[in-house]
Amino acid sequence: MNTAVDRKLVGQTAYESLRNDIVAGSLGPGQKLKLSELRTRYGVSVNTLRETLMRLVSDGFVAFEDQKGFRVNPVSMSDLEELIELRVQLETLGLRKSMANSQNRMDWKSSLISAHYRLGCMEKLMMEDESAHARDWEKADRDFHMTIVANSGSKQLIRYHASILELFMRYQVLALKKRPFRGEAVADEHQQLVTLMLDDQLDAATALLTEHINKGSELPL
Repeated sequence: MNTAVDRKLVGQTAYESLRNDIVAGSLGPGQKLKLSELRTRYGVSVNTLRETLMRLVSDGFVAFEDQKGFRVNPVSMSDLEELIELRVQLETLGLRKSMANSQNRMDWKSSLISAHYRLGCMEKLMMEDESAHARDWEKADRDFHMTIVANSGSKQLIRYHASILELFMRYQVLALKKRPFRGEAVADEHQQLVTLMLDDQLDAATALLTEHINKGSELPL
């Protein structure tokens, strides 16, 4: 790898691999991240690993302490509750802004239908085999909820919502180890939510979205 583009691609691949393994629990909460072991596991240089881990520190997945090195951030009920509170505020605000933005409304609704279709397909697969499809389901669920705020017209809202949502989804995936996927119940909620948004039922959609997100407080830790 001799070019800056190649190095950037390697770094992005390492970031996505580490982030996915943290979300999936392959690198567990509180686990110490030793550069020598990670170098072998991911096949990248120590310098790339350091850059990647610092990026994950910035994103809230990894902690760094002087003299102690890197460690996967632990999970806690207080952290989950804070993420839920922030997500409700950002996502419901993004929903209201998206529904009020008439300029791109038809394109946004088309994107909602597409994102929900992909999510629905993954939810059906999750009901058949969680372990085989958890990673793809997590992405489809995340993409669907990011689409909800995508027409808000606020770059900062979209940015911070995506960051909070990624951290929340870590709890969702880790919870699969302790309880089964909610299956038809959550699929029905998503279907109702899409229907309300497509029908321009703002208050009802906001109320359902708030209820849907708040159910995250029931996740087992």
